[in-house]
Amino acid sequence: MSASWSLREAVRRNASTLSCVLLVLSVLLGAALERSPPLAVYLLSFWHYYLYWLAFAFGAIPFEVFKRDAVAMKAVSVAVLAAVYLAAPIDLVSLVVIAGGILLNVRAAMVLGVDRTYYGHEVAGLPPRRITAFPYSLIGHPMIVGNVAAFGGTLINPAFREQWWPLAGLHVTLNIGLLAMELTGAHRRAVRIGGALVFAGALFAAVLAAIGSHRTLTVPIALAGLAVLTCTWTLYRCYAPPTPTAKQTARRTS
Repeated sequence: MSASWSLREAVRRNASTLSCVLLVLSVLLGAALERSPPLAVYLLSFWHYYLYWLAFAFGAIPFEVFKRDAVAMKAVSVAVLAAVYLAAPIDLVSLVVIAGGILLNVRAAMVLGVDRTYYGHEVAGLPPRRITAFPYSLIGHPMIVGNVAAFGGTLINPAFREQWWPLAGLHVTLNIGLLAMELTGAHRRAVRIGGALVFAGALFAAVLAAIGSHRTLTVPIALAGLAVLTCTWTLYRCYAPPTPTAKQTARRTS
């Protein structure tokens, strides 16, 4: 009984991470069976933005769990983007712009610190802190600027742009969405509604791009789609606080 309870408790504590792992495995399997790289690329590229929004908007997940999930899914996103970008012919101007954006992002993260990079103030309750070192001495949101420069820089490469412009475009759009979320700040109701609409639109666009020219619903595509829906719901349930029941609400007001 004790071992069974411990297993259930471990699954409950790590449900969001397990959901992400199952998503990645299911999508990769579906893409391999379908022989469709875009299926994997588009369906695995944007989950860290969803995690950022959930943590920022609801603040109901342990901070260490959020960091673990976000770092893992961002690593997956960067890996799939790098795979398709490096498969295209080299464009030096594109590489220089990408490198500049990455360096700006890395420098900003070093100055800010890992915890504050992952919304330590908003999610973990770290005290406010004014950062004045470069690049914050020049611009207010250097990490977003660096991301936009890096993703936008991929579009300078004509071979990459021809096939993968929706991928880079969605990354740029979602980074602008993160900027809007950070500027909105404490207005969590607006963040929740706006973020839900933005991610729903991005997910819809990613699914359309992933399916591409497929005209029929095959088993691999259905498998990947089911994994996406399951992960979306599981992460929401893990990150958002439970809605109080009528009995709990009545008890609070009595």
